Amino acid sequence: MSFAIYPILRFFQRGHRLAMIAAVVAMVGVWAPFGGVAVAADDVFTVHDIAVDETADTAQRARAAAFRAGQRAALAQMLQRLTLRADHGRLPQVENERREFMVQALEVGDERTSNVRYLANMTVVFKPEEVRRLLREAAIPFAESQSKPVLVLPVLREGDSMLLWEETNLWADAWSELALSGLVPLILPLGDLNDITEVDAAQAAEGDPLRLSAMASRYGAGDVLVAIATLSRTGDVFRIDIAASQIGAPSAGSVLLNFQLTDPEAIPNLLVGAATGVASSLQDRWKSQNVIEFDRPGRMLLAVPITSLEQWVSVERRLNNVASISEVALISLTRDSAAVEISHFGDETQLAVTLAQQDLALELPAPVAVNGDPFRTVQSDQALQMRVLRPITP
Repeated sequence: MSFAIYPILRFFQRGHRLAMIAAVVAMVGVWAPFGGVAVAADDVFTVHDIAVDETADTAQRARAAAFRAGQRAALAQMLQRLTLRADHGRLPQVENERREFMVQALEVGDERTSNVRYLANMTVVFKPEEVRRLLREAAIPFAESQSKPVLVLPVLREGDSMLLWEETNLWADAWSELALSGLVPLILPLGDLNDITEVDAAQAAEGDPLRLSAMASRYGAGDVLVAIATLSRTGDVFRIDIAASQIGAPSAGSVLLNFQLTDPEAIPNLLVGAATGVASSLQDRWKSQNVIEFDRPGRMLLAVPITSLEQWVSVERRLNNVASISEVALISLTRDSAAVEISHFGDETQLAVTLAQQDLALELPAPVAVNGDPFRTVQSDQALQMRVLRPITP
């Protein structure tokens, strides 16, 4: 019994912190649910770690109420995962019967029950086609392609000192409070000997490309997010400035936040809210770039250079993992190449970005200037030819 109710007791113990976080997030206009874990590439429609605790006049009714509450909470988390924060206020309310139909599988663990109470931890798997149908009916844009993981390095700067791996790094503590879920999986480093010798706080803050690239490779991440929190004080006023840059994704830009407060004991809570804001901004940016444009269907022929049948099987699996690709049809297969036709949604540039997350490089034809005017372009004759899709990894 004690194991099952621990999360509930912990929630109440942290009530004051959650209130502070909500206030900070409201200031920067962001919010991300704290439930759940980082989703795997094939796990976008699965929601983990939904804690339920219901009481009724019988255990059976408490269990039924808990299942409804768990599915409702899981669906809300699922819809927020796929959609932009600006649209969260108009997400559809779903009746019990339809919501239950949308559930593909339900896993229950850590069950505890009494005559009138039911507690459990639930994992809910939703039917992808039903989730898509619900959002399209509500005319709410959504994305479901997942990016490569992003490694987060939280650097705390105070005066002339910078902290990264030290136990006194409150900014790192703030990131450890978050459940790093979403279409952009976030990874926190272990802070072991390998990490400490790989990069220090100054090198991280400077964005040392070689060291950060080596760390990203070791953690299986695509990019590194260097998040710098600068703490300063003027009289009784404390100021926190946040600057977060995604190294390895030059077009991503930076996230900049700043806060002022007079109570030093509120700094840890404020940092948690700031970390939440940065993480949510990354999620929104990715979703904005990868919204599935169902009103823009297209077809494309691809030539895929391969070295073995096993490599083609791997490429085909990765193509089928791309949410904006609705069909993959093999035309021909030889020892060194495959020809395939795909049906997809959205433009080719967006498709190329999504394919890159699957370690597939789509070679697009360069636009050709009209009468020498670089601002007026048409696609070259290559636009009518077969595109080349190169596997980056085996």
